[in-house]
Amino acid sequence: MSEYSDNTEIARKQLNNISDTMCYAKWSQVSLHLTNGKTHSCYHPPVHDIDFEELVENPSALHNTHQKKLERKQMLEGKRPSGCEYCWKIEDVGGTSDRIYRSGEYWAQNSRKDIIASTSKNLEINPRYVEVNFNQACNFKCIYCSPHLSTSWEDEIKEHGALTITDQAGNQSQHNDIEYLKKTGMMPMKVAQKDNPYLDAFWRWWPELYKNLEVFRMTGGEPLMDSNTYKVLDYIYENPNAWLELSITTNLCPPKTELWEKFINKMCKLEQMQIWESERFNPGSGNNWYVNMATKNNALFVSVDSVGAQAEYIRSGLDYVQMQKNVDEFLLKTHNSTITFINTFNILSVTKITEFMKYILKLRSRNDKQAQGIRKIPIYDQWHEHPDQIIYPRQRVWFDIPLLRYPDWLCSNILPETMDHYITDAIDFMNEHRLTQQDHDDQNFVGFHDFEIDKLERNLAWIRENRSEGTELILRKQNFRSYMEQLDTRRNSNFIEIFPELSELVNEW
Repeated sequence: MSEYSDNTEIARKQLNNISDTMCYAKWSQVSLHLTNGKTHSCYHPPVHDIDFEELVENPSALHNTHQKKLERKQMLEGKRPSGCEYCWKIEDVGGTSDRIYRSGEYWAQNSRKDIIASTSKNLEINPRYVEVNFNQACNFKCIYCSPHLSTSWEDEIKEHGALTITDQAGNQSQHNDIEYLKKTGMMPMKVAQKDNPYLDAFWRWWPELYKNLEVFRMTGGEPLMDSNTYKVLDYIYENPNAWLELSITTNLCPPKTELWEKFINKMCKLEQMQIWESERFNPGSGNNWYVNMATKNNALFVSVDSVGAQAEYIRSGLDYVQMQKNVDEFLLKTHNSTITFINTFNILSVTKITEFMKYILKLRSRNDKQAQGIRKIPIYDQWHEHPDQIIYPRQRVWFDIPLLRYPDWLCSNILPETMDHYITDAIDFMNEHRLTQQDHDDQNFVGFHDFEIDKLERNLAWIRENRSEGTELILRKQNFRSYMEQLDTRRNSNFIEIFPELSELVNEW
């Protein structure tokens, strides 16, 4: 934590030497939605359109859009781009915003020279942190998701129509309406991938982009259902990058067994030691051949919001037992890898949160590794320590519990105070297995870190401080019940049977 704080302060000074609104992420980070031609840098600004005509001559315009270059210019002049309002609000009350934190990240710091060089040219740069959505294809219909991110949701809406919800004015409105999503530009283009100009530009840009890439994350849809995912894995195997953090956000339950087998085989292949060459490793020395795996680390981000049948209800399409088997196989067959479970904490996550933590603890007890020493890499007849390939003591199993805010009728703050005990019980369980300083010294990671317990405590504090009330609460309760009834009718499911601990409460609603 002290190193993280030091990096933050270093970044603050660097940025202030340029301007008091400068942000490295505006240059060095990008999220690409190739399904509909939209982009943004970090996650806070709204997405904006990519001009596909610019892509013909300059595929890097996927990231270096006219709008981003304008915002970069504003930052250099000390002006505040309007899309970055999230950070400005935090800074105006004296806080440290993500503008500072992200600029202190290693990938941002490593791009600093490139950023400075671009400021005297055309403000164009290749990012080091790239997140890409190739496809909306998905076999899940998560209750908080949308047709623009899932073909299964799109098929259901086409068959049954949009869901009916009551708005603040008391009028009936349509939720997940495809026509509305089309009008707002959110639905993917209905063209074959070979005719998608954004996807074509990405692959033309990829060899140049890849040279200094440090974080690459594939999302969806479901990446395991998309051929571009496997194309990326093959490219990385053929062109290893010891600096690369490869991440994939997946439901870990692809619709066909062959897809899982194909994926796990390619992930294992990335860990095979190879002899390869890179001028970046030892520039100018002439000794650039060395042995290594294809990546620095491979990370899976697995979305699951509860356990058992309740997890399957929240994320319709999930086979919870199969997901567990796939998790075990991945952790057994790969070693240069981690899994992070994302519990998008919503009203239906609450009652089984202790069981979710028990599953995390069980996996940690089976899979978290001790330190394995320092990997030494031969360059011809000499041995060198590769600075990015030191194997530190580590955990392979992680989790996060971000609060769901939308749709608001699924937000956990509509639950009454009498339900808080489910969360406090989970906090008590985590405290019973809290890691001590001695555990850290002994490299024992089978337990819960202080910051992990703090996350759940913060979720509970937010719920208590923002508990819905009055007419707003009545409306959200009605919408919750109506929403579940509509889903049950469409999906032949039974909410009351799956969540008996909520049955009395929802019947009151």
